[in-house]
Amino acid sequence: MQKKLTKHIEIAEDVQNKNYSSVTVEDALTVTGFGKYNFGLLLVCSFTLQAMGMDLFGISFVVAAAVCDLEITMQQRALLTAVPLIGVVMGAQIWGYISDTRGRRLTLVLSMSVGFVFAALSCLAPEWKTMAALKLISSIFTSTSNSGSYTLLGESCSSRARGRAMLLCTCALMCSQASAAVLAYPILPMEFSYPINFLNITFRSWRLLILVLAVPCAITAGLLQFFHESPKFLTSQGRYDEALVVLKKIYACNTGDRAENFPVKKLIPDNEDQTAEAQDSFLKSLWHQTVSLFKPPLLKDTMRLFYLVIIIYMTGSGFILWLPYVMNNLFYVLKSTGGDGMNLCTVIGYPTDTYMNSSNITDFTEICNDTVEDTTLFSAMTYGALASFSNLVLSLTCGSRKRSAMMCILAMSATSAILLNVVRIPLAGGIFFFFFIMCALSMGLLSVYFVELYPTSLRGMVSCVSMMVGRLSAFLGVNAIGALLSFNCEATFYGWSVLLMSAIVIAWFLPRDKQHDK
Repeated sequence: MQKKLTKHIEIAEDVQNKNYSSVTVEDALTVTGFGKYNFGLLLVCSFTLQAMGMDLFGISFVVAAAVCDLEITMQQRALLTAVPLIGVVMGAQIWGYISDTRGRRLTLVLSMSVGFVFAALSCLAPEWKTMAALKLISSIFTSTSNSGSYTLLGESCSSRARGRAMLLCTCALMCSQASAAVLAYPILPMEFSYPINFLNITFRSWRLLILVLAVPCAITAGLLQFFHESPKFLTSQGRYDEALVVLKKIYACNTGDRAENFPVKKLIPDNEDQTAEAQDSFLKSLWHQTVSLFKPPLLKDTMRLFYLVIIIYMTGSGFILWLPYVMNNLFYVLKSTGGDGMNLCTVIGYPTDTYMNSSNITDFTEICNDTVEDTTLFSAMTYGALASFSNLVLSLTCGSRKRSAMMCILAMSATSAILLNVVRIPLAGGIFFFFFIMCALSMGLLSVYFVELYPTSLRGMVSCVSMMVGRLSAFLGVNAIGALLSFNCEATFYGWSVLLMSAIVIAWFLPRDKQHDK
């Protein structure tokens, strides 16, 4: 209590000693502090990210359970699972433009509301093509939260608390697949069946799961109504009076003081405040904002960050979709042979090798199996819990050491890629695989850089374009990984460790973190 009181006295003295009557929005955010409003926005933005993640990644559980009802082949199943990633790529640039010109909060509310409608409608799809189309549309809309949430949260916090708040927000995204697995665990085993004749479908448990996974999108759209637009966005549009009103409300909510007592009376332009210029057309304006990212002085930072985005998303998001497959093979080997002297690559290829070498098998007929094994769900839950806890520790300890933290995470992932080949203990190989895909922890750190290194008028665009590049890399990675693991599994992991080491070199040249005064 004494420590808290001393902190408030120091802040009050700082306000008295410094003239806050006319300051930039960044200084004004410092005066608002970090309190109930920011904490509430942190929770809502975290829930928004989790809603998006459940919509994107939860479909893997749905497709596994719907394979018989929809009568889909393995190729169609892979395409249906990857459709949300395509939606992210298609919608990223447009949503970045809307976010930078119409507002972060408005963009999130609109996208999550419409995304919920199409995601919910997909539970009534009579065949896989209709479901793919509906999921494509829903993911185009919900994917904006991947950048919009970070931008809104980061621009509503002071620079001192920004990094830590955004890293905490990433915890929700890291556990989104685990949350989907938690919901799938009690729902998928349900054995009800309700025919809907006019749609020519039978409503089973996997359709209920689709509907349940869509509900968080609607909830977040409602919760965002209780929060304000980003004050930094308002100043970037020249709307200083509106920004000052928002800052007063944030101050009153955080401190419990009256809004009229907010010491800032006038906002002055910041170096990065750039009022959007009127363009001849939507396409020209979209092109202008995109090209600005690849011109000096932003070009070097853009190229470095986008290279890291490609490597990190190919590793974290690409291999995570192979986690259930790897874990199922691991448990199969441990149960059948014990796996003595086998590394992870031997474990991955064991069921296929056993089948191919079996002399009493003369024909193969593809059998429909819509059972989602408990090991698939438990492995997703375990990874989500481990990743979320690691990200929580990261956010509490490395908020002002992003560059060093990213290099350490990449080094851990690269080392694990080597060890899972070298160590010939199956269970140890599974653990190293978990640490290998922990590369995804760097996604939150990258999001902080996209807020800190770019002007307000381009943050929405660069965040959305980075998500587009990241998800496209993940989509290509998922397909490439399957072929590479079949061709030469050990060489794949050795090669991936080299890619991760190159990312460490690039991360070294990122701007050093600013040290904020205590």
